[in-house]
Amino acid sequence: MFRLPLALAALLLVLALPASAQPVTRIGQSEQMRQNTTGYYYYHLPGEATIQVSVNGSVLYPGLYEVSTDTDMRRLLSLAGGPRFEVRDRNSNRRVELRLFRPDVGQIYAANLEDASSNPAFIPGLQHDDALVVEVIERRRIGWQDIATVIGTVGTLAFIVTAVTGN
Repeated sequence: MFRLPLALAALLLVLALPASAQPVTRIGQSEQMRQNTTGYYYYHLPGEATIQVSVNGSVLYPGLYEVSTDTDMRRLLSLAGGPRFEVRDRNSNRRVELRLFRPDVGQIYAANLEDASSNPAFIPGLQHDDALVVEVIERRRIGWQDIATVIGTVGTLAFIVTAVTGN
């Protein structure tokens, strides 16, 4: 009969335990996991009146947010981690557009982030079931590297045409 040494049997037992049997540590006031998938987040004190607002688009933490009724759109955007930016190229112009949609009404607010930050009095208050959509739009400008690439390509094509035709 085959017998395992005691130490090897203990090691196999530890490795066979499911990952969920390990203790879970939660840090912060909310109990959700922070990841780049849609989730449910709540930021309010016990006993406060709350609303649920959806945040979608180019934010770090999209999802459904349960917040107190006095939360404004700028605070909600901060809770969602702000706009998600990729590495910026010096030859590009970037702008962030915010759109707020209300059920049965449609779009009630649209502005870029700079305008919303400089004119907070014009931002409407949030209501239950509103949806905030954040979009990062990047336009690339033509730089000298792009022009050099085009000139090099035209020169190469001219050389090939000359070599093929024999002129």
